[in-house]
Amino acid sequence: MPRSALLWAVILIAAGVAAVAVCVLTAPAVAPGAPRDILDSPALLPACAALAVLAGLAAWAAPHPLWGAVAAAPFFVYFAAGVVGELREGGQGMWPVGLMFLIVLTLLPLAASLVTSLVARSR
Repeated sequence: MPRSALLWAVILIAAGVAAVAVCVLTAPAVAPGAPRDILDSPALLPACAALAVLAGLAAWAAPHPLWGAVAAAPFFVYFAAGVVGELREGGQGMWPVGLMFLIVLTLLPLAASLVTSLVARSR
């Protein structure tokens, strides 16, 4: 793996972690003592749009169609940890709906990295 690809991977993961932190901090409190849900955050769509821009830049610098998945990975890790915790407590919740919503939002950075990667490779 070239150094530029490794650098972009670290940048995208760090940006994804920062986006998750912003979404957790801006999510409204549903009930006292209840964990905040990142899917309710008003910053979720702008965060995914920002990750799409970064994934596009990464795909331009080091063409690879899956940079968007790297950028969105921290969201899935955070979401999976919440689902596992909820299932251990015996709850069922609405996590399948949340997962589908998260997958749809992941299409933004994936599409940006795919299109930019194809354009960069054709040059």
